[in-house]
Formats: sequence, structure tokens, C-alpha cells
Amino acid sequence: MTTIPKKTLLLVDNDEDWLALLTRLLASEGYRVLTANTCAAAMRLADRERPHIVVADLNLDCESGLTLCCRVKASPTLKSVPVVILSGMEPAPQDRGCAWDAFVCKADGTARLLLVIKKLLA
Repeated sequence: MTTIPKKTLLLVDNDEDWLALLTRLLASEGYRVLTANTCAAAMRLADRERPHIVVADLNLDCESGLTLCCRVKASPTLKSVPVVILSGMEPAPQDRGCAWDAFVCKADGTARLLLVIKKLLA
């Protein structure tokens, strides 16, 4: 009997409660969930674990999720990894240059995030 490996998601947010909520939700959907609360920690994890998708908050403490997105897309080994920007506010038009794959507003709820993740991993 062969088992299908779980898809690995990297969640990046500086809100520990939000990370815990999303981790429980996504793990219950069968995903392997990695978490980080800074861009630097996220890149170390991404380089080591090669996630199938990255979900990053727009506003982190010192850096932006857009910074992380640009770093992922610039990495030769990670550039094909989809990046979802998750935030309570829409990014400014000048911030759209990082080529994220999807934007989800936190106000849209976790069901929307799950839908976007499933679509990008299909």
C-alpha cells in the first residue's frame, strides 16, 4: 500500500493566534503545515523544506509579505512555488510587482483561503 505524501504549506504571520488557527484548520484538511513569523525564518524554512505553497501576511513586524514573495520568486529553487498574500487590507497598486499568485483578504474568512490553496495546488 502506497501513501500519498502530504502537501506542505508554509504560513508566515506575526500574529501567533492567527497562525495557530490556520495551522489547526489546514492540518485538519490533511496538509503538513510549517510556520514562521519573519521573512528570514520563512526563507530558511522554505530553502530547507521546499513547501508546495507559501501563505504570507502582508504586514509583518519588520518586513512585508511582499518582500518574502519577491525573495521566493527570485530563488532558483523556489520560484515555481505559489505565493498567497493574506491581509486585512488590499495591497497598494505599486506593490503588485512581486508576482504573487493570489491575494486573500482576511475578512473573506478561512473558507476563501482554503479554496485558493486547493486551486493553486490542483
